[in-house]
Amino acid sequence: MTMSTDTRIDTRLSVEALERYSREGSLSAHESTPAFELQLGAGETSDTVLQVLEVVRRVPGKRLVCRARWQGQEVFAKCFIGAGASKYAARDSRGVQWLAEAGIATPALLHDGATATGECRVLIYTAIAAANAEQVYRVMAPAQRQALALQLVSVVAQHHAAGLLQTDLYLKNFLVQGELSAQVLHDLTIYSLDGDGIRRLCRLRRRQQQLDNLARLISKFDVEEVPQWLPALLQRYADASGWALAPDLGAMQSRIARHKARELQQYGAKVLRNCSDVRVERRARAFIAINRSCDSAALKIALQAPDAMLDAGSSVRLKSGNTCTVAAVEVGKQTLVLKRYNIKNFWHGLGRALRPSRAVQSWVNAYKLLLAGVATPLPIAVLEQRRWGLRLRAFLLTAYTPGPDAVEFFASNQEDAALRQQVALAIAQLFYRLYLLRLEHGDFKASNLLIVDGQPLLIDLDSMRQHDSVQHFQARHARDLRRFMHNWSSDDATRLLLSQAFYQIYPEQAVLRLAKI
Repeated sequence: MTMSTDTRIDTRLSVEALERYSREGSLSAHESTPAFELQLGAGETSDTVLQVLEVVRRVPGKRLVCRARWQGQEVFAKCFIGAGASKYAARDSRGVQWLAEAGIATPALLHDGATATGECRVLIYTAIAAANAEQVYRVMAPAQRQALALQLVSVVAQHHAAGLLQTDLYLKNFLVQGELSAQVLHDLTIYSLDGDGIRRLCRLRRRQQQLDNLARLISKFDVEEVPQWLPALLQRYADASGWALAPDLGAMQSRIARHKARELQQYGAKVLRNCSDVRVERRARAFIAINRSCDSAALKIALQAPDAMLDAGSSVRLKSGNTCTVAAVEVGKQTLVLKRYNIKNFWHGLGRALRPSRAVQSWVNAYKLLLAGVATPLPIAVLEQRRWGLRLRAFLLTAYTPGPDAVEFFASNQEDAALRQQVALAIAQLFYRLYLLRLEHGDFKASNLLIVDGQPLLIDLDSMRQHDSVQHFQARHARDLRRFMHNWSSDDATRLLLSQAFYQIYPEQAVLRLAKI
């Protein structure tokens, strides 16, 4: 592969260029997805030049993970930058060495060294022709997903038997290689990634660490499938670890719920700072967060004058009120929904000035729902206007997903019994997923549940809360259910249809009785 001078980084500026790319996704104003070279040693030979073909992951200001070519072969490279580059690279290298010494499948480390000028630490790994476990899991049938889950539990048990602990336990940190078409999977090789997260088990707390680490893995599987799989997963772990008894079911359920709740909380905090998903700008008069996958010059310009978007001739007003104004607006060539959270009066403004705005709360909650597999419009950007550190008005941009609300849908589809049944079950599944996640919507009017292509889409998330207490949450969930069912107080046929769907989906029906369904 021949690199042009326009796309090649001068190694004397490699850290500047790489840091800029890690934060902004570009090396210059003219190059958004570049291929480039890094010089690893003296001379320009295939041994000393790393040809980066694609950047597959960016951790702003810290790390780039790249698909590359080195010594005539395709490889993966981790480029560590910033103040802690040497420490994190050394930790990654050490963790991979521990995995290899334990006989655990992991991509071989081919090179560990700095760039020619010593400004960037680079680890080069063998490229494995495989997809990560998260990608594989998403496209599998339920029987396949359970089989994959069992094998991942066995791999984690193998880690623990070797005295190792993967502290960054995500499905993306496993590669799955083998035949994936059969209902029951055979001859899979699962590679463990990310040596940076590998630690030694503590002898004094070994069993507790193992159980907690196992619970963390299981919390990554689908929240609706875990209750059915859990006994088999725990037995598989016990068998792989040589334990006489499987871990206690109730205690593990509590551990898994804590990990799932913590994951959602951490992700909510993550999307308020610069990360691989979000770009954040903090100014004296504004806080702005933008979904990196949707970032564009047109979006940046639009956010400079959000009121102008609402007043533009091309905008379509969807709602006007004291507390919020909503419109479909044009940004570039894309239609988006802009919601402005208004300040009604001085006292209302004073009450909102020191708290996160409802726009930011909706932004965080949208990301939590998407992570948890609950459909909601894609969050595009959020803007808080500020003065002297106090919050003023706020704006939220989301994807535009037109569709009738739940009342309109059932009213206009009286004759299609099969479609009504399908949507009723999908709504019940959405509620049950929120129940398992202990998420309270807080304003479950039918107008806040759109039906798009036969699937429910949850909107208006500024009142959504995550609960720790099971007992308190059940009362709040029952209130969400009652509020939703109240929309059909004069439509007995739809109310009965929805009631039957809820009883079909919910294995634990006490909360339905509490909601008087």
